[in-house]
Amino acid sequence: MLFSFFLHFYQPYFQQEDILERVVNESYRPLMKIFKDNPRARATFNISGALVELLDQKGYRDVLDALKELLERGQVELTGSAAYHAFLPLLSKEEAIRQIELNDVFLRGQFGGLYQPKGFFSPELAFDYQTAKIVRDRGYEWLVAPELAYGSQPAWPNKTFYLEEVPGLKIFFRHKRASVLILAGISRTAESLLKVDLEDLVNQDIYILAVMDAETFGHHRPGMDDFLEEILKLESFRSIKVSEIIERFGESEKVSVRESSWSNEEQDFWLDKEKGVVSQNPFLLWKDPSNPIHQLQWEFAGWVVGLVKEKASGESRSRHALDKALGSDQFWWASAKPWWSLEMIEAGAFRLKELVEELPRVTEEQRRKAGEYYRRILEHAFDWQRTGKIRDAYRKAGDWKSTPLKERTPPDWYNLIILEFEDEMKKAAGNREFEKAIKWRDALIKLKKGTDIYDVLHVVDDLQTVRKIPSLKGVADHKPEEISEFAREHFIKGD
Repeated sequence: MLFSFFLHFYQPYFQQEDILERVVNESYRPLMKIFKDNPRARATFNISGALVELLDQKGYRDVLDALKELLERGQVELTGSAAYHAFLPLLSKEEAIRQIELNDVFLRGQFGGLYQPKGFFSPELAFDYQTAKIVRDRGYEWLVAPELAYGSQPAWPNKTFYLEEVPGLKIFFRHKRASVLILAGISRTAESLLKVDLEDLVNQDIYILAVMDAETFGHHRPGMDDFLEEILKLESFRSIKVSEIIERFGESEKVSVRESSWSNEEQDFWLDKEKGVVSQNPFLLWKDPSNPIHQLQWEFAGWVVGLVKEKASGESRSRHALDKALGSDQFWWASAKPWWSLEMIEAGAFRLKELVEELPRVTEEQRRKAGEYYRRILEHAFDWQRTGKIRDAYRKAGDWKSTPLKERTPPDWYNLIILEFEDEMKKAAGNREFEKAIKWRDALIKLKKGTDIYDVLHVVDDLQTVRKIPSLKGVADHKPEEISEFAREHFIKGD
């Protein structure tokens, strides 16, 4: 098994200075040191132009200089992306190209000829064919995509893939299970990851592409930077850059994939049996037709894009302000599925309003209209917050899991799930992984009390990551190999 770490570095350009300082000291500086101290280590980094600009402006040149040294050594490679973390599938082709080109300008300005990107990262790992064609036409050789873009259960590869609909562009699929084991803090030691959680894959001639936020290490998950260093120091552990996968696994397979992002779950692609169509849009967290805040945000943004073209063609200050205002954050935090932040919603609307007010030759009527959009967005947001609609929206977003597991599954299947959790808890305790054992113990408590419905990530989702249980259906509907030997044995015995 070869392991390819793909780390996505991102902070919004308007990040508060105290938070940025924490992220730099908890994550970015330790990461650079880990790779500098381990010359054998290889990885692929995506760092947004917005963050490069922010680090430079706020006095964190040492992070950029350390990254430059890693590029000079050939330990890491950089990919292209969108400068201000815009959600590319929902932008016009013109705006998407601009975000990509602007990102290239930022990174070439910092790293010069060391920035020679072969690959591309679409923010939120969002895949659609318009983005893929833009990426190919910009000269990129490959992009990364969610596992679910391929399907619910891809065969993990000893080959590379290329897109049937976009000739000339390779595609690499994120290994969700391996990625979640690390980013969720389920695997906390090298031994746990390689000898327990990925034991079935370690001796295979395959590659594992683990894609996650760089901030996972040390910031989101304290101590995970130590885990990364531990695993990279192992003589038996081989890490490679994504571009090296092409050299090592040359055989290619043609694939046709589906639109998706790394926030999707398989149920997002279930069919509505009555209508015969997919039940959800894979990009609902950024543009939900039933969400009036989303509707107003996109309507406002589209109007401002047209206004900037009309009023400020060739005027760089307004144009650059618009580039910044199209970031994905404001839409994500307005989804209420369950992500919600009044602060981020207000900030996004305010930047668009402020942009309009400062446009050259803007009329009073246009200023008034911008203010009206801003007011309406905030009225909706405050109304949702005040009336409890946010909590209701959260529950509706998870209708399929809003009833406790023990009430919505057959007794035989529920009993098997309990056995699976108990086995994981005992294994973790036996390996002295007490934090993991507590995690499974708490999951059992939630399941038995029926409080599992309150978790953003359901406890069984974590179990599926480890045990590879495909879905919550009746035991009779599963193939025998889909249920662990431990659970089958104890279920048959009636334990």
